Amino acid sequence: MTAWFDNENPALRHCWHPVARSADVGDDGPVGVELLGEHWCLVRLGGELAAFRDACPHRLSPLSAGSVEGATLRCAYHGYRFAADGACVEIPAVDPRLPVPKRARATSAAGVAEHLGLVWLAPCDPVTPLPEVSEHDDPEFVICPLDPSDWNAGAAQMADNFLDLGHLPFLHLGTFGEEDDKIVADYSLDRDGWRFTASHRHLTKALSDSLEPGADYRTVERELLFVFTAPHHVYLRITYIEEGVVLTISFCHQPVNAATTRLYCTDYRNDIADEPEARAEAVAFQEAVAAEDKALLERMHAKAVPLDATAEYHSRADRITLEMRRMLADLVSEAG
Repeated sequence: MTAWFDNENPALRHCWHPVARSADVGDDGPVGVELLGEHWCLVRLGGELAAFRDACPHRLSPLSAGSVEGATLRCAYHGYRFAADGACVEIPAVDPRLPVPKRARATSAAGVAEHLGLVWLAPCDPVTPLPEVSEHDDPEFVICPLDPSDWNAGAAQMADNFLDLGHLPFLHLGTFGEEDDKIVADYSLDRDGWRFTASHRHLTKALSDSLEPGADYRTVERELLFVFTAPHHVYLRITYIEEGVVLTISFCHQPVNAATTRLYCTDYRNDIADEPEARAEAVAFQEAVAAEDKALLERMHAKAVPLDATAEYHSRADRITLEMRRMLADLVSEAG
């Protein structure tokens, strides 16, 4: 029987996932998010970021409906107060001279961190690392974040798409795709633990010509450097050889529930000024490319990828996405 890897696979509980932009979690109150079909509460308490299951241990009221009082979170239903480590420090209905039972503790996530401008959450002890994007702290690059967008697709499906080399001259003809660049030449592929890298060169439209459908354009060579970090992060560094222009894209996926994934996509550009108009133009280009991917992925009936290699046909061009499936299968085994 074919095993499928979807947004609610139990192995994903042992991984880091983006769940919000850092800027969306302020000091004024908690924020509710959904991950793997479960609800979580993000909150800053005394300057410390905390993540709890979004259910008070007393009567399961959502903690995200509560309020911040100093370094504690107060439940809106019966006023229980919780510290950043989840310990209950007050039960208003009970004599304050009595000790607070340990069972009154809020359930904390195994890990919560801020990284790449996002809040990351690991429900259980993570076996995979946080992704790396060196351009995020490089002053030579301008950071161009897209607004988060929800896709009716699985996170593994989306990562599979962003790694795929064979679809570029078909799905992306409206933006950067070159219709005569169909053959995928052999490419390097190396795995190291929960990451693998792949490098490939191909022909494409010049970056400056990519958003003019039907217009004349120059064909140029570019190099693609992929770094995949389990379970779903795709780092793509695109170097336009002749111009020396680098466009790096970070694809971060939040598996919200069985049928929904939230994409946090950020461009890093070394060829534009750090000005609103230039950033907006870069974002518009990336949104146009993403729209081409999204339109097709949302029409796919299954919202998962099969881990059984015999469930699909694979060509030599698919070595990179086949390696992703192998890594996810290893994750399922490692997470038990």
